[in-house]
Amino acid sequence: MKKAKLAAAILTAGLALGACSGAGGSFQPTENSIYVTADGQLSTATIEAVSGESYTGEAFTAFVEQAVCTFNEEKGSASKARNEEGQAKLPAAVRSCTIEEGKASMILDYGDAQSVVDFSEESGIPITSLTVGPVGSGLPALKKADGSAADSGEAAGSGGMMVEAEGAVTIQTEGKILYITDGVTVVDDRTVRTPEGKSTVIFKK
Repeated sequence: MKKAKLAAAILTAGLALGACSGAGGSFQPTENSIYVTADGQLSTATIEAVSGESYTGEAFTAFVEQAVCTFNEEKGSASKARNEEGQAKLPAAVRSCTIEEGKASMILDYGDAQSVVDFSEESGIPITSLTVGPVGSGLPALKKADGSAADSGEAAGSGGMMVEAEGAVTIQTEGKILYITDGVTVVDDRTVRTPEGKSTVIFKK
C-alpha cells in the first residue's frame, strides 16, 4: 500500500473534518497516543494543529476511509472503513474524526496489536513493535509507577494487563498503571511516555 501518511495530511491540509462518530469511552486524548483497554482492545489518536482556510470535511473523510479500506483489504479483510455491530472487527476502523478549536483529531480502533504497528506510518504513531496481554512470568526488571523498587514475583501475580512496546510513544491505559521499566515517564496514573527502544508497562485490569 502506498503510504498515505494521514497524520501529515491532517497537518498540512487544514481541512475541517466532519464528525464521524462520538469517541465515547474513557479515551479522551490530547496528543498522538495509543489507548489500551482492560481487555486488551486498542485504539490510536492522531491529533494535529490545523490552520488556514477551512473546507468541507467530506473530501478528507473520504480520504481517510479509503486509506483504511485499502489497508484492511491488503490485510485480507473486508474493504470497509468502520466496524459493524455483530461483525468481526476490522484490522483498522475509523471511530471518529473531528476538528475543534484549531485541532484535528482522528481516532482509529484496531483488531489486534500488529495492525497498530502496520498502520503506524499513516496514523503518526511511531511504533515498531507492540504486544498486549495478561501479565505472565519472565518479566524484565521493573519498578513501581511511583519509581520505587518492585518485586518481579509480585508483579507477575498482579493479574494485570501488560503492554510491551518498541518506540517513543504516549500510551494511555484504562486501568491504573502499576509497573514500568526504566526510561518510561509517568504522566499520570493512566498515562505514560515510552522512550526509544523496548518498554514494558503493566496496568490494573
